[in-house]
Amino acid sequence: MFAKNLKLGRNFTFGVLMPLPSQDSGYWSLPLRGINRAMDYLSGHRIELKYFFYDKYSQGTFSVVAEEVLKANLDGLLIAPVLSRVFDKFIQQIPEGIPYIFFDSFIPGANYLAYIGQDSFQSGLLSGKLIHLLIPPRASVAVIKVMPEDYHIEERVNGFLAYFRNFPYVPVHVYEMHGNIDREGCDRLVKKILHDYPDLKGIFITNASTHKIAEAIKELNLAPGERIKIVGYDVIENNVRLLKEGIIDFLISQQSEKQGYEGIINLYRHVVLGEPVEKKIIMQLDIVTRENIDYYRS
Repeated sequence: MFAKNLKLGRNFTFGVLMPLPSQDSGYWSLPLRGINRAMDYLSGHRIELKYFFYDKYSQGTFSVVAEEVLKANLDGLLIAPVLSRVFDKFIQQIPEGIPYIFFDSFIPGANYLAYIGQDSFQSGLLSGKLIHLLIPPRASVAVIKVMPEDYHIEERVNGFLAYFRNFPYVPVHVYEMHGNIDREGCDRLVKKILHDYPDLKGIFITNASTHKIAEAIKELNLAPGERIKIVGYDVIENNVRLLKEGIIDFLISQQSEKQGYEGIINLYRHVVLGEPVEKKIIMQLDIVTRENIDYYRS
């Protein structure tokens, strides 16, 4: 690759458009780590990377960042399009000659070069099966859909609900929770859910905010026989801590670091080397437990 690149005699500039690394309890630092690892691998290959971080909880500020992206004269773009509605408009403004790759989520119908991420619907199905294995017969289950909703969150919920359509004797109740919710808000939400459905025994949280609900459950000091089973996403620090404590039962990992790494590498292959890349690069769905977390690498 290095020799072939030298023959081209020019530099290439890629852009990364993604949420602030600190958001969602530090989740976005995981793919960022993979992006930086890919750049280390490509060091000396005349690749420059420009980062464009946006606040996913402030749609009004996204337009400023988007304008910077469109003026940056990029050769390729790696995008985490987790604000589906605003990205619908943005991707129509990307010049036709700039290939872009989605990671983490994607926009259906967009003319993207590749999507790198999980099958969100299938991960919802998997989460449904895990919860079903944990709860007693005919107990209620809650889904906490973390807002603002985007395509992959919606698909996770749809997959979860689809699983339980085969088991109509298990009531499933959907609640919404803003991703920036504070501790008091989580406590109120958990108490409301348990007040509404005293027979509830399982909760599925649709993103890395799993630890927020788990902490609220932990504070209830429920007896072992009354414990609420919890399934959620992502091996961030707070989730891992509560997994080890036995408050969270399962985490679904979507190999977030690998998503960032593969995003940059596939842009390089397409833009610089002129090689074909797969349209969809689907990450495996890893089930992480207290028993295997010390041996797991995302």
